[in-house]
Amino acid sequence: MGQVRRWIDGIYAFITGHAVIFWACMVINMIGVVWGGIVWYGPMLVSSPPWAWIFIPDCPAAALYATIAFVLLRYQRPVPWFTAFAAFACMKYGLWTLAFWTRHWLGAGTVEPLEVMLFVSHIGLTCEGVLLATRIGPLGMTARALVAAFFSLSILVDYGLGFHPPLTWVVTPTFALWTAVILTSVLGFWLTRPSVVVAQRAEALGVQGSRE
Repeated sequence: MGQVRRWIDGIYAFITGHAVIFWACMVINMIGVVWGGIVWYGPMLVSSPPWAWIFIPDCPAAALYATIAFVLLRYQRPVPWFTAFAAFACMKYGLWTLAFWTRHWLGAGTVEPLEVMLFVSHIGLTCEGVLLATRIGPLGMTARALVAAFFSLSILVDYGLGFHPPLTWVVTPTFALWTAVILTSVLGFWLTRPSVVVAQRAEALGVQGSRE
């Protein structure tokens, strides 16, 4: 795990340490936000009540959150709860989309170029979530639980009230629902596991003791 973390840290340092690469990534993110929000979710947003808008554009919203979180981190203005929120969104919706297209291809038997582009772009979204997950910093259990609770609520809104993403003729609502439930459960456990808070408290006490 130590080697993996060093590898992730190296990628993060490379991207954030080179302005051209960093801003190119942010521009690509914003293109995804606009394209996904208009083309994929636009008709649904127009026909839905305003209160549901925050739950509807899953991946475009995740890319927007990631962009904001990365900019805050690069300029030493981190907001831990928002970093955690963005990381959760990117990993959940990135992995959900990969499962979505994999299931579609297995059932449809054909693969279109646009679908491949979406698949690859969501690998990138998932990787952004992993990078952000290593930069959350000190964050209490209450804030972590609230982040997980929001994404649990989104499942109720999506599949209980009918605001889930557009599906293909192969991908059923049941498959989409259970994929969302599994991902939210796993990521929720990862974010709220007690060992993280215990480690943070031990680190804080160690720092305080060294100052004394």
